[in-house]
Amino acid sequence: MTRLRLVLVLAITLATIGTVTPARAGLLDSLLGGSSGETNGTASDGNAGEACRPFVVPVVELGLGSCTGVRPGARVQTDNGSCTLNFLFNGSDGERYMGTAGHCILSTLPLSQNIGERTFAAGEGPEARDADGRRIGEFAYAIQEDVRDFGLVRLDDDVDVSPQVAQFGGPTGVNDEITTRATRLSLFGNPLGIGGPLASGRTLLAPGGLPDPDTVGAIGVALPGDSGGPVIDEQGRAVGVLVSVGAGLSPISNPGPIGITRLSPQVSQAERALDVDLRLQQAPLL
Repeated sequence: MTRLRLVLVLAITLATIGTVTPARAGLLDSLLGGSSGETNGTASDGNAGEACRPFVVPVVELGLGSCTGVRPGARVQTDNGSCTLNFLFNGSDGERYMGTAGHCILSTLPLSQNIGERTFAAGEGPEARDADGRRIGEFAYAIQEDVRDFGLVRLDDDVDVSPQVAQFGGPTGVNDEITTRATRLSLFGNPLGIGGPLASGRTLLAPGGLPDPDTVGAIGVALPGDSGGPVIDEQGRAVGVLVSVGAGLSPISNPGPIGITRLSPQVSQAERALDVDLRLQQAPLL
């Protein structure tokens, strides 16, 4: 392991017992002055159809390891920076779509707000690339407006993809419950925009439950690069999409909980904008 990667692993681990100021969870490369990765070539599946279960560090509930292929939890790169893919959808138009956060393509700065809503015709959307810089498709839709922060990549026909969330498995369905019962959640993302062996699965806690149909506030760890990452519950059901970062062990020590935008309202809005029905592709819980 290189010295840089060792430092990053330690930083991620220490973040589980620290506190950071919440901010948009993606677009790390924008903060560093540019996007990484090349734009040529096509994406290969790697192990896109296989289960992906990295090494887990149980003390801090942090899983570290490489999850290859285009799948929920994989890294996605745009000209604006680096984020994480969430869930796979089949469209009634015959296309396949992969979700991420809207601000990953609409914003040039992580703290930008209320950019609006955009749709892109086939052949006109901004390019999306995998962790190795290879094209996987182009954006068809993105919104960053109030509580809505969601984007869809229209995948190229030759891209192999898995619907299974890295490390955890699922989604087994969608969680639209309204409850104040404390809820344990799981996130898989690419903290600090590195991905590969530093991609990580983490446990989050929504101490106030899921009382809002649009958003969820959770306690845990999320860092730049995690934006768009899939958030599931203990049954493997899709809850939402990570859109802002933070860290802390309690609501008191955390200056602002991690922000999650719930999935169903985002998908419904995208369906209206694109005039397409979207069907979530499910996978077994690991």
